[in-house]
Amino acid sequence: MARFEFRREGRVWLEHSGTYYLLHTTKDVTFSQTFQEKGIRRKTLHSSYTQNNDTFVEGSSITEANPADFSFTLYMIDDEGFFYHQHKPLDLLLQTTQTIEGVDNFNLYFVYSDYSPETYYKIEKCVFTSGSFNIPRNGLMTVNLSGTGSKLTREEASFGQTPDANYKSNPSFAISKEFDVKFNTGSGYVLQDRILGASIEVQNEVVWTPSATLHESLGVDSEANTIFPTKYTLNARNIGGSIQQYTDAEVSDGYIQSWEDLGIRIQAGLASNNYQLETTVQNARFTTRTNFGDVFTQNYDFRATLDNTIFTYT
Repeated sequence: MARFEFRREGRVWLEHSGTYYLLHTTKDVTFSQTFQEKGIRRKTLHSSYTQNNDTFVEGSSITEANPADFSFTLYMIDDEGFFYHQHKPLDLLLQTTQTIEGVDNFNLYFVYSDYSPETYYKIEKCVFTSGSFNIPRNGLMTVNLSGTGSKLTREEASFGQTPDANYKSNPSFAISKEFDVKFNTGSGYVLQDRILGASIEVQNEVVWTPSATLHESLGVDSEANTIFPTKYTLNARNIGGSIQQYTDAEVSDGYIQSWEDLGIRIQAGLASNNYQLETTVQNARFTTRTNFGDVFTQNYDFRATLDNTIFTYT
């Protein structure tokens, strides 16, 4: 009898420095890895004068694998003592290291513990390349995370790990009941009204170094000894986002389409004295665009212009 594996039954685990973190995520988890295939021309000057049609079909050569890709959506939480566990991926997304790589790596596991035999997928040496903070008006706050890793494998064996002592199976999730956006044009941060929602995105430009040498490539003859990427560096980091606002019918001409340099502060959480996320982009450039629908709205699209953005998540 066939046994199918369903995405909704898997759990996401993160391993960093020997500690295993079982994460609360949505079910939109994806992961994959591909090989680098190169065509080999068979046609030669001699074969051009023959009737051998096989020479028109290219051969195939595979020596290396591309970095593995993954993505999942993380719930933000409001639970004292637990946020360190659940928000560990955010530390790895945002923090830099004084090493040649620039950001720390970790292992990811996608575990199907209710199966017999137990099954799990592992991606080694992962790094986050993107994190998008979704902040709806009066809704669950989540972070869409994606990244790359060295090697994807599948095991039918007992995973045999337990989460650290800070794990909670039923935490309190963060809801943006209080949602404040403030702009600073030079005289302090001023609260804005008519805000619909906002998003903040962090992009890490991670480059994987080609691993194969000519000598190593000659020894590849199957999937078992294919060369996988192992070294990476952080080349750049970009922080930006978007703020949605209802258009004021009394707004002056030209204001709804403009650009400006200013500071932006976004705060969201259960109450004004209990924010779960606070982001201050001290130096940002924004452009404004208008959306024409049943109700006119405008978007402030911004990006940080200096490396002094502050994230606080509790």
